[in-house]
Amino acid sequence: MFAFLWLGSCGYALWRGGQPERFVAVIFLVAVPLCLVAYIPDPWRGVQWIILAIDSAMLVLLLAIALRANRYWTLAMAAMQLLQVLGHFLKLTDPAMLHVVYWISAVVWAYPMLLLLVLGTVRHHNRVRRLGPEPSWSNSSLPPD
Repeated sequence: MFAFLWLGSCGYALWRGGQPERFVAVIFLVAVPLCLVAYIPDPWRGVQWIILAIDSAMLVLLLAIALRANRYWTLAMAAMQLLQVLGHFLKLTDPAMLHVVYWISAVVWAYPMLLLLVLGTVRHHNRVRRLGPEPSWSNSSLPPD
């Protein structure tokens, strides 16, 4: 089920999205296979350091997109990724944490994040179809002419 949601949402964002949607799709298309390669048998007994590093890199990239994109959904996406990263730190502070709690706190956020990517892409596509091209990025941090 996750593979269908992952590939479907990323494919749709690449097909119909603007630059922010496409960048987020590429981030997911790179990060998910990296996490699969980093899989450790019985992975939820301790902190998954490699996956924490991947999730942290995703957080930095998603924050950069959220701060520059003309899209509100990117802020929610970065916030969900922050919660996912914090899930790893919960396990670090409490090694006795139940494995299922660690799994939920560190993995479950990927589902609503992918659904949010689809929603953001649908909204972008509908706006462009209705109103014409729109800027993908904020220029508020650029110096005035």
